[in-house]
Amino acid sequence: MSKAIILLGGPNNAQGELSEIVKPRCQTTFEYHLNYPELKILCTGGFGAHFNVTEHAHADYVKAYLKALGVPDTQFLPIAESRFTLEDALLVKPILKQAAISEVVLVTSSFHMKRAKYIFNRLCPELLLECVEAPTPVCEYELEKLLAHEVRALQREAENIDMLLADIETKTQ
Repeated sequence: MSKAIILLGGPNNAQGELSEIVKPRCQTTFEYHLNYPELKILCTGGFGAHFNVTEHAHADYVKAYLKALGVPDTQFLPIAESRFTLEDALLVKPILKQAAISEVVLVTSSFHMKRAKYIFNRLCPELLLECVEAPTPVCEYELEKLLAHEVRALQREAENIDMLLADIETKTQ
């Protein structure tokens, strides 16, 4: 069974600098890589008004950051140019299938893990999932806002996934 690390993206600024939310995700991925250097890394994140308005995919900035930390270029799988977490799960599936990977280490921020885990378990049930939380370096007030957003987003995503899976089921009958 092959295993890989999936690093979920987040915001960067208009100059491509990673946010203080994304850097700990990268650092956590790098530390995991140091312990398991044979694992491939799949970075997610494309373009979107709320997280990346540059000419390069967010995942390219994440890859560059990891390479600067010391991850060799040979350890990266193709990027997934996703816009949101649900799309992360949908776009990584063919990349993982092509690479014959059936186990993943999912890395995201602690505040985001519950929703990310739910989405990946629902949309990628064939994957054996290990979750590794990165710290969230924000004040208590900002953390509360992030967690409140996650509650609303999880509810929305659950409905979206139910509709998506029902649509897939209908098309395969």
